[in-house]
Order: sequence, then structure tokens, then C-alpha cells
Amino acid sequence: MLWLAIWRSMVGGSGLRIVPAGSAHRHRYPFRKVIVAAIPFLATASCVYFNALYNANRLYDQGVEEIEQGRDASGRAVLGISIEKAEGIVERSPDSRWADDALRLILRARIYREEWPEAAEAARKLLGYAETQQDSIEVAGYLGAAEQNLGEAQRADSLLSVALAAEEDTYRQAELLWYRGRARADLGLAQAADEDFRQVSALLPSWIPPRIGRVRLLVESGNDEDAALELSMLLTLSYDDREERRVVDLVAEVAEAAPEAAVTALAGVDSSALLPNNRADLIKLRGDLHLALGEGRRGRADYRLAAAIAPASRAAAEARLALVRMDLRTISTLEEFDSLGLALTDIAALSGGRRSFLVRDWSDLFIRVEYFLSSGGLGYLRAAEAARDELGAPRLARTLFLSYAETSPEALWAPKAILAALDLTALDSDLREESGAGPSAEELRQRLLDDYRDSPYVQAFFGEDTGRFSYEELEQGLRRQLERLDRLADQEVRNRRSAVQQ
Repeated sequence: MLWLAIWRSMVGGSGLRIVPAGSAHRHRYPFRKVIVAAIPFLATASCVYFNALYNANRLYDQGVEEIEQGRDASGRAVLGISIEKAEGIVERSPDSRWADDALRLILRARIYREEWPEAAEAARKLLGYAETQQDSIEVAGYLGAAEQNLGEAQRADSLLSVALAAEEDTYRQAELLWYRGRARADLGLAQAADEDFRQVSALLPSWIPPRIGRVRLLVESGNDEDAALELSMLLTLSYDDREERRVVDLVAEVAEAAPEAAVTALAGVDSSALLPNNRADLIKLRGDLHLALGEGRRGRADYRLAAAIAPASRAAAEARLALVRMDLRTISTLEEFDSLGLALTDIAALSGGRRSFLVRDWSDLFIRVEYFLSSGGLGYLRAAEAARDELGAPRLARTLFLSYAETSPEALWAPKAILAALDLTALDSDLREESGAGPSAEELRQRLLDDYRDSPYVQAFFGEDTGRFSYEELEQGLRRQLERLDRLADQEVRNRRSAVQQ
């Protein structure tokens, strides 16, 4: 793992003096016999501290390994034990030859646990053991990383710049540039931050976090073209499971902020090395973006591809649902609606469909509409409203509004239904002519004038005085009845759910 490699590269000799400045006199003894007598004790103490540091380092490696394998809680716990052992060395013998190495281990573990105030404190203590300029520069890098994460961007930039000027190790350079780039981004120095991130990727091409950071920086800066290029490059790399999930989440972020950049970046995701479920997720997302950008044909192709790549995944179920939703926009008959209902039932039965809240919600919506239709009368009016407002099926809604008006022509709300159908006819006149679905807009207006001239709904439509109280009274009476239908439909949903669970 890259992080493990970086931090382990720091485990070797510290480059710091073992004894803090000004304390050497405490190790001088006036009598030879005292020195001779102390030798066995010093050797024993040295062995004890060496063993303690060895155990602390072993626990540190174990904790890092746990975190790198995705077991954060256990890894952090093991690192905590490592810190305790190393702190024991520093507390019991701050002048021992192992104290500075123990402090360095504490500092590394604190950084890994993202305990930034404690990391800064450890760095300042470690600075007390430095007697050369090189020693101080090394600690400046650690302290700069902590300051950056504590929100002290200006101070971090200065410390990290000092450390970088003298650093020759590739891994350490990359790490320092990563922290400095973040500090400069916090300072609003987008161009300088971008340069640091690009240098990191040049030094360590497979290191994922800096590439993620650069994509976010470019999107925030409005540089969508470069963001798309960087993201597309990122999608060609290999990751562990956790990194892959972070990249998938990043694509979703970019899609929200810069959809066209996300579409460009996802052009080659079909052949990427991502796990099938994650690839299906991103291809389904690309389909959503194509649809939002008015490219329905490409969106439909992406949904089909996502469903084929990982058929049992949630992304596949939601891609198939997206196809159903696309078809809802063009259907105009109950037979077509029933056919889509059967398709949705099949989707809901898939393992991915059972895990999808979206599929469940749409299944419930179909059950409600089916209940409204089975109720007849005002149920058709309520089903028409649901088709228009919730299903996104304007042609079907128009059919249902007209069906209600035709089967209940004497009802107080028949003109309301015709007006709703008229509104959808105006919006969808070309589609109506293509499908031959019922009367034209002019025919509907004439019907209102001929049959419902005295209706408050019609009077309001033609801009006449409606007798406002009468109009509101009609609406209140309708809402009470439709709310009752809603409650009964909700109960039908619960009944169906209960039957499935049994």
C-alpha cells in the first residue's frame, strides 16, 4: 500500500541527535567506580527500552496494515497501543537514546490516526531533540502537515516549503507536496496548488489522494476541461477496494458540479479495470447525465449496458428502472402501463432491486396508481394526477383525465379533468397528433363551452368572475375525497408489502 510504503520509509535512522541539547553533562560521573558499577544497569535499561520500541514499531506496522485493509476501528486501536508504549519510553527516560525514535513513532501514528493537535504537539517535542539544521527541517515537514490539517494554512505553507527545499527522498517529497498543495488550495492559490498536485503525480503516478484532490481543485476553479482529463486518467489506474469507492464517489461529486466534464471523463469507463458493480454504477450515472443533457438515445444505451455488466447489482436494477421511467414518458394506454408494471415487478424481484430504495419507492407508486384505477370514478382522476405529477407520464395522464370526464360527464369535477387534459394537449400537441390520442385542443375548448359553461372551473379558465367561494368549495370537496383515496392506497401498499414478507 502506498501510504504504508511512505510511512515505513520514515522508520529508519532519525537523523536527530539522541540526547537533547544541553543535557550531555548529566551523563558524566566523577568516579570511575561509579561508571563501572552503572554499566550493567545502563545495558539492562537500554535493552528494556529497545524492546519496548521494537514492540511499539511492530504494533505500529500492524495498525497501519489493518487500516490499509479497511479495518479502520481495529487499526486505530492497535495504533493507540503503539502510541502508549512509545509514550512510556519518552516519559520514563526522555534522555535515552531511544526517546527521539519513540517520539517519531508517536508522531507518525498520530498523523495516521488524524489526531492533528496531538501530532503537532509531538512534532514540537521532537524539534527539541534537533541539533542540526537538517534535523529541524525534517521536523518542519511533520509539523507543516499537522498545521495544514489544523487550518493554519499560511504557517503550513511556510513550514512545508522549508522542508521541501532540503528533501531528496521521492516518497517524502511527494507527501510534502501533497500537504503543501492542500494548504495553498486553502489559501486560494489555485494555480500554485495545482502545480504541487501535478508534481506529486509525476513523482508517484499511482498515488490516488493527490489526483482526487486535483480533480476537486480544478472543478472548484471552474477548469472543467482539465478536471475531465485528470478524472479520466484517474479512472485508468488500479486501486484497492476502498480507493475505488472513493473514486466512484468523486465521479458523483463532479457529475453534480460539472456534468459535461463528468460525461467526458466517463467516456472510457466501459473498458476500465473497475469492479463490475462499480463500473455499472458509473455507466448508469453516465446514462443519467446523457439524459439530463438531452441525449436520450445515449442514455438508454448506457442503462442497458449497466444492466448487462452486473445484472444482480443495485445499479443494474436502477438502470432498468430508468428505462421504465423513460418509457413512461411516451405511453398513452392502460395496456402499456400494465406492461411497464410487470417489468417493474421483475426489477423489484432482483437482488439489486430489493436493495434499492428507489426501486421500492417506484414499486409503491405503481401499486398506488393501480389501486386508484381499480376504484373507478374519482380513482381515474387521482390516477391521472399521479401519472402527470409523479410518474412523469403526460400522455397517460391525458388519457386518464379524458376517461374520467367521459365516464362521469355529470360530475362536478368533469370540467376540471377536461381542463387538465387541455393543458397537457397544449404541452404535448405534436405527440397527440402522432399517436392519434383523442380530441384536439380546439375540440376540448369547444366541449367546455358547450357542456360546462356555468362551471366555476371553466369561468376561471376564461378569466371570468367565478364566484370564488363556489370554486374553493368545489376544490375542498374534491381534495377530501382524493385524500381518502390516498389513505386507502397507502393501506394497499402496506398489505402488498406484508404479503411479500410472509
